[in-house]
Amino acid sequence: MESILEKGLVVFLVLAGVVFVFSILYIVIKGTMEEKRRRARCTERVVAEVIHFTDVSFYERDEDRTYYKTAPVYEYSYKGELCRCTGSTSSSWRKKKPDGAHVDLWVDPDNPRSYICPEEERNNILQAIKWICIFVGAVLLFILGIYLTAAYINGLSEF
Repeated sequence: MESILEKGLVVFLVLAGVVFVFSILYIVIKGTMEEKRRRARCTERVVAEVIHFTDVSFYERDEDRTYYKTAPVYEYSYKGELCRCTGSTSSSWRKKKPDGAHVDLWVDPDNPRSYICPEEERNNILQAIKWICIFVGAVLLFILGIYLTAAYINGLSEF
């Protein structure tokens, strides 16, 4: 009976791992394709000023909870049009680019309010790597816990 449970657990973990890997690949590929399209459109360089930071809220319907983060507000001029846009970085970025700092943006000539900020992207990549490491560590701890529990149970059954 224990052998069947152990095999079932191994099969489950392998299938869960395969689903996880394919899910991550799908997210990465989809994001990369969308980013390439956006980069192809945003071709004009402008220098924007961080005029202030604002609180941005996100409502999570499944949890019925609102999350907040602090994001920079950029102001720049493109072909005589004054634009203000809210960035997408976390509050930790505020130390690097305080109010009044200048940032290079790449804007879409057809829609100057659509932009790419290379510095924000670097910050977002570092944040993503941090969360992936935390997630992988949690998964490894979970697997280690299952292994140690199984070893402990097997050790008890020998007596």
